[in-house]
Amino acid sequence: MKLISLRKGYFAVLILIVVMVATVTGLFMVNLYQIYTRMVFSESAEILNLYSNIANTRLAAIEHLSFEVLSNHDIHQNLQSYIRASDPFQAHQAVNDLYTQLFTRWIMTEGVESISFVFLDGKRVDVGRTQAVHVSDSALPSIVTAAHSLEGSPAWAANAAGENTITLYRLIRDITGSNKFQPLGTLVINISADYFLNYTPVISAKYKPMIVCIADDQVLYGQDWSIDSEEFLQAVNGHNRHKRVKLNGQSFYMLTTEFGRNGWKLIYLLSASEMLKDIQSANVTYGLTLALITAGVAVLVYCLANAVNRPIMRLTSAMQVVEDGNYSVRLEEPGSRLGVGVTEVVQLTNGFSRMVKEIDRLINEVYAKQLALIDMKYRMLTQQINPHFLYNTLDTVNWKAIQSGNEEISVMVTALSKLLRSSIKGSDIISLGEELNFIADYIKIQKLRFEERLHIAINIPENLHSCPIPRLTLQPIVENSIIHNLEKYAKPCTVMIEAEAAQGELMIRIMDDGRGLDLDYLEKVLNHEIETDSCGIGLRNIDQRIKITFGEAYGIRVANRQPTGAIITVVLPCEGECDDQTADC
Repeated sequence: MKLISLRKGYFAVLILIVVMVATVTGLFMVNLYQIYTRMVFSESAEILNLYSNIANTRLAAIEHLSFEVLSNHDIHQNLQSYIRASDPFQAHQAVNDLYTQLFTRWIMTEGVESISFVFLDGKRVDVGRTQAVHVSDSALPSIVTAAHSLEGSPAWAANAAGENTITLYRLIRDITGSNKFQPLGTLVINISADYFLNYTPVISAKYKPMIVCIADDQVLYGQDWSIDSEEFLQAVNGHNRHKRVKLNGQSFYMLTTEFGRNGWKLIYLLSASEMLKDIQSANVTYGLTLALITAGVAVLVYCLANAVNRPIMRLTSAMQVVEDGNYSVRLEEPGSRLGVGVTEVVQLTNGFSRMVKEIDRLINEVYAKQLALIDMKYRMLTQQINPHFLYNTLDTVNWKAIQSGNEEISVMVTALSKLLRSSIKGSDIISLGEELNFIADYIKIQKLRFEERLHIAINIPENLHSCPIPRLTLQPIVENSIIHNLEKYAKPCTVMIEAEAAQGELMIRIMDDGRGLDLDYLEKVLNHEIETDSCGIGLRNIDQRIKITFGEAYGIRVANRQPTGAIITVVLPCEGECDDQTADC
């Protein structure tokens, strides 16, 4: 199995997430761009249709002006007066009147740059501003010829009166005189493409929209036109009504529609670069935002990885130290420096520290118990004497007592011999029944000494006699009660021994009706807080032996009786149950 560090795993997941987010976002941006482009073309088509109608309306207004001139009775009278004039003065007067009539219409009609009328003899009447555009003398014959060929129908020409102009021309026929429908001359109306293509942008002007017209392979444009005409005409060629083209190094959205005037085309241009600036700006903003978020997440992941990885590394090192047998190691709580930590890691580290501390405590405790046990065995060994010598000596004393007829000494020596044999031979753990037999031998000796002043009562059920107990546990306690209450005092004393088993514990109570105990003093003795005489040391040794053998939950409990006396309870483990059987001694 291949292993990978937690930190590398975190960063691998982070990189995967960033790649996935960038991929999904890229696909989303591409789809958004396509939707945006379709929306731009759709709106541009609507705008183009709108301005196609506007342009048609404006050109129709100019045609209506030409029709009004054609059908005006007063204008026709002036035209007839010029043709029939017999002298230059009459002709001049007719020209002046025609000028006034054309001037009035030029003033009243929006968008007209100039109006010209060309008589059949070549005489021109021009109306307009001082610098108004007019058809040049070189171009005028072709305009007149074209007007005659159309026999009165209006027609349009592009750039005939100069660059970026539109010219309407039509033949004017007589409708009032005797020679009806005879040609009188040619009407020429010039307008600027600025008026023709003037519009109010529907889309924000910052996107630089433009309306352009192609008429007779001539480019008509509004203001701010800087594109080469030849390049533009080449870009327009094709069957696509909407497309994206490049002009003068700039990208444009182009939509084309047929214009209802001699096959002219109306073209709507929208700067793609200007419109895409918003998308590009959004992309840059998104990229920077993504980069900042990625950096922030990377820092967060780094801190989180360290918050997990470093404590685990310290925990691994501490485990190796513990494996080498050093249980004094302690770990600092993760996140204590930064104030933030991962809950599970903190719990794991604190749990490890508590575990090592508890193991160290248990090892020291077991070690101390082992030392105490060794010391106790050593003391027992040093206090042992040659048992054969003792047995032989006691047998000799017993034989002498029998010879002399002293039965009490014989009983005492026999009981003492049994006591010595029981204390020296056999296992350290005996049954409660064996311990009671040991006490019975001891009581025989004490009864001979104190006679009627000592009373003993043993009430222990037979079913508890098989419970285990350390050798010589009860005898020193009984001895303490006897010595404490009878050796220096003349009053009688009763010592009672009872036992019961409950919830897996055997509780043996040694009670007396003597003077009682100094409980505070004994508690300090049992806790090794002070040193004392042999009596206190005996109780402490018994308590320590029980704890070493069975555990800290067991041992000796001391208390006083009411009104007088003491109770010493020995607590041992036992699986037996109490019953009502008793034995008296």
